Amino acid sequence: MEKTDFDLLMERYVSGKVSEHERVKIEAWLDAMGADDNTDLELSKEEEDRIFQELTSSLTSVEDMIKLKPKRKIRLDQWVIRIAATLAIVAMSYIVWQYTIPSENQLEVVSNNGVDKIILNDGSLVWLRDKESKVAYYERKSDGVRFAEFEGEALFEIAKDENHPFIIECGNAKIRVLGTSFSLKTIADQVELTVLTGKVNFSSSSNTEGMEVLPREKAIYKSNGTMEKLTANQRDINAVTVNTDYNMQFSNTLMNEVVGHLERKFNVSIKLSDKNIRNCMITMDFTDQSLEKSLQLITDVLNVTYEVQGKTVTITGTGCK
Repeated sequence: MEKTDFDLLMERYVSGKVSEHERVKIEAWLDAMGADDNTDLELSKEEEDRIFQELTSSLTSVEDMIKLKPKRKIRLDQWVIRIAATLAIVAMSYIVWQYTIPSENQLEVVSNNGVDKIILNDGSLVWLRDKESKVAYYERKSDGVRFAEFEGEALFEIAKDENHPFIIECGNAKIRVLGTSFSLKTIADQVELTVLTGKVNFSSSSNTEGMEVLPREKAIYKSNGTMEKLTANQRDINAVTVNTDYNMQFSNTLMNEVVGHLERKFNVSIKLSDKNIRNCMITMDFTDQSLEKSLQLITDVLNVTYEVQGKTVTITGTGCK
């Protein structure tokens, strides 16, 4: 049977390839359908086209989708079978991918003691802050999937990528970002999120639309499904960044000292072609910036260029002359 636009949309949904707006509406519609007795439901081609248009339209809301019910109810037909087949195929594809993905594109780490720093393949940093904190990270360069499962306590600095969201699952809670910094803490019956920079979508299995959490805000998800948002004070911020190299703000600081901080944070060796560069004074905030972005900012204030080869960075130029 030839696949319809509706079939293809559902395949993209179960593969995690729909937009955030489409995902929220699809899940709301499926939940509404599941609440009714639809064992004898059949969707005509016209109904599928209508539902497809509503699900993909930017004008329809979640409330519109909850109210959208098919008009026809007759014997169980091929629609249910097609959806089940789609789910089975995607599930099998996912299992195959899990066992065939190259090892360098997946990472699993358990913290032993103190603060453990992890640099992910996409440039993101994770500071595991509690003994036995666990993070499992998966990446597919073919479609840009960035996904992690987390348990414990950690500070995240997610590399900015507008085309590929970074998704973290903590049990029934889900964090979705494009590039930002925040901390996560999981305990027996709740997940606590504190945002430092950027914007974070915080949702759960019972609240798929979730809430937006902004800088200096804290959100708490409890196992009973409730979510609340609070204001994070400076003590909260200091608590989640202590013993890390997160704070990279410099005021009238020798370039030599700045270089040392960059080397420690990103595990690189930085070579300066001219010793005079070391004596240049830097006033700049590199907090929540990737290595690449930090180097670009340096070229904005100094007469230098840079080259990255593996773990070695060479900065060339006359510096502050």
